[in-house]
Amino acid sequence: MQFFDQTAFGKRLKEVHLLQGITREQLADAIHISQEYLRKIEQGRRCCSVYLVVAISYQLHVSTDYLLLGEEPEHQDKLDKIRQIADELIMTINSK
Repeated sequence: MQFFDQTAFGKRLKEVHLLQGITREQLADAIHISQEYLRKIEQGRRCCSVYLVVAISYQLHVSTDYLLLGEEPEHQDKLDKIRQIADELIMTINSK
């Protein structure tokens, strides 16, 4: 069993939003917290509620498993493929 590491959680959170081109300010606004609180979470100095973990996961389109434990669920590759197909379908519909 793997245990929760608050510092690693914060690092993963920061890495994901930066890779997606989302600033700390944008993410904090989207999940209705202050930038300072988000910065402390990223540094591993503060923890957050389950509600906030779910909000972050939803906003960044990553699994809670990944954020909390650094593990992707077994079905993540299927979800990624579904998202890719949906994106392609939307682009096709919008181009007509």
